[in-house]
Amino acid sequence: MPNQDPLAIDRKAPPFDKYKGIRWLAPDRSGRHSHEQRRHQLYIATGKTNPVQVLIKVTSKPGLVYERDLGNEIATLETINRELPDSRYFPFVHEHGHLSDGRRFLIMSLFDEFPLATVVGTEHVAYRLVAYLMATIEIARALTEIHRLDVFHVDLNPMNVLYRAAHGRPVIRLIDFESSYERARHAHGVFYNPPTTPGYTAPEVARQAPDARSDLFSLGAVLHTLLAGDLWVGQEELGPRIETDETFDVELKDALLCAVAPDPVDRYPSVAEFQSALEAYLERIWPGRAW
Repeated sequence: MPNQDPLAIDRKAPPFDKYKGIRWLAPDRSGRHSHEQRRHQLYIATGKTNPVQVLIKVTSKPGLVYERDLGNEIATLETINRELPDSRYFPFVHEHGHLSDGRRFLIMSLFDEFPLATVVGTEHVAYRLVAYLMATIEIARALTEIHRLDVFHVDLNPMNVLYRAAHGRPVIRLIDFESSYERARHAHGVFYNPPTTPGYTAPEVARQAPDARSDLFSLGAVLHTLLAGDLWVGQEELGPRIETDETFDVELKDALLCAVAPDPVDRYPSVAEFQSALEAYLERIWPGRAW
């Protein structure tokens, strides 16, 4: 991993002087190109006095758009940290501010898990079905926690979900909250024009404020990606692809189609209801477990 990046930071100046072993994360950090690198540079480091590992995000250059997006992530994470102090699904904000050159920075938790994108295969694999359903159910639990705060991720995709399996159970982290919508802030005049990911962000986000059903669409798209082994399916193709996929049971197909309906009115009213549908399906195909 390179020690220097094209937009080098001064490792001896605050706030980086508090950390050791600072290393730049190359753009291909997840095994696939990261669009985030166009907006930010990422580093990992360890605290000098407190040996906690951190992820450092620095905007690629000063500017209103870069500043606004990272500022939105900071504000949302601070709300989540304050209201859900014991949750392990989300990063903890250690520090944030501006560098002397005007760029904004955020220092937060570094998780050990890898992006969910790294486990996506190239084709449907039946024996992975249970693991993929369990991972989706766990993501749904994480989303339900922030939805109770009227916070919505909005840009949920396989690059923004971290995953590993531990003792037969999924460990899930949700990251990259730049596109998040926090009703307490954004419904009262705070500018909102988030960066989004084609094929995963709900179609209504382009014309109206997101809500829990927007994250539901994204979660359905993520599950379809896991099952189909195809990372990039366009919004307009998603429903038809699910409808014609003969590898899905009718029960699972119906749940997916309800989750990714183009009109939010036609979706489940909450992520929790989609979770319940998946749990019922999982109990039918693999009974006797505690979901």
